[in-house]
Amino acid sequence: MVIHRFPSVLLGLIAIWVIATLGCESSTRVARLSDEPVFLDEGGMISLDNSLEPLIERFNADRDKPRVVAIVSATCGACVRGAIAVNESVVNAYPRADVSIFIVWIDILATDDYAAAQRMAGIFNDPRVRQFHDPNRLVGDAFAKGLLDEPPAWDMYLLYAASPQQLWVDYPPKPADWMHQLGAPDVDPTRRRLGHELVVGLYDAMSSLGFDPAIESPPSEQKIAAAVRSTNASVNAALREVALRDPSQATLAQCDDCAKMGFIGQCSLGGFRQIVAVRQQIGDDPSVLGVGIAGTNDPIDSPIPLDFDPRLGPISGEVIVLDVEGMRCPDCPSKLAMSMLFLPGVKRVLVDFDAGEARVTIDPPNSTRPEMLIATIEQSGFSATLRDEN
Repeated sequence: MVIHRFPSVLLGLIAIWVIATLGCESSTRVARLSDEPVFLDEGGMISLDNSLEPLIERFNADRDKPRVVAIVSATCGACVRGAIAVNESVVNAYPRADVSIFIVWIDILATDDYAAAQRMAGIFNDPRVRQFHDPNRLVGDAFAKGLLDEPPAWDMYLLYAASPQQLWVDYPPKPADWMHQLGAPDVDPTRRRLGHELVVGLYDAMSSLGFDPAIESPPSEQKIAAAVRSTNASVNAALREVALRDPSQATLAQCDDCAKMGFIGQCSLGGFRQIVAVRQQIGDDPSVLGVGIAGTNDPIDSPIPLDFDPRLGPISGEVIVLDVEGMRCPDCPSKLAMSMLFLPGVKRVLVDFDAGEARVTIDPPNSTRPEMLIATIEQSGFSATLRDEN
């Protein structure tokens, strides 16, 4: 099975976003409000496996104060950075703000599950934060209403001003502001906040809601990188502890080199052992490129189904096979593939962790020589040699 993940800003993996107004006047159901939500487990994670009621109750109970909702995958690298951005730009930057923060860990990738959500929950340590696990994408389906053509919503960050009218009834109300890290070309570009832009965007949005920050400027990239390294270290420690208790549950943890760098790749913290990355011109405009990356834990077969986008056609050309040494963790294949993808003529890169190989498709032939590929690989911290079968 191939798990598709993270096209660039010019690739449409996510459905076309639309802007629509979702009012609550026509609603027919208001969630019953209790003192505390049910289904709260010992670790503080609220399960939404059968019902959205626990989240709806708390969301409506806090309607008299601003609310922040983050819908994130626990093993998606960009989502983990997004959760860290919420913690640094909202929780820590505004420690006195009377705001309710809802973190929803949604199962999107094959590596997402309850245990992964529990590991990521350690990012937050503030009573204003409530965390939920959404294994069946119920939250993603609900928040897609009025914002997306097709559910689920994820890697999204929504802010609501204090308002008694901002009730979640049949569906969540329209947010006062929202942003995302998705790469579909049809997503409103004014709401796209990639990487550190999301850190700044959340910080500014909290100020727009009327709160005074405890720091004069948004958290720096160095501070975010330090938080990423800390998160990676704690996650890998937890994975190793699980493996010691039950060797059958052992997973390929992120290596120390990537953890020290704060590198979070397309498949970080859960990891795929094989990666395919593609780049292709779409249509007649040479500036319009489709770029995508996908991962699988099954053996790589050629050709990989490339249904990232219906506009992508077959990829052919000269194939150069390289033996690669130095891959030690699940971030390595994506790191290696993306390092070569934008060299002249490179159309597709297949990286197999277990086989220690990279297969690079180049068209036109000779537009990038093997020596250039090897030099690029070495710059990324690996070593490579040309295989005889070339």
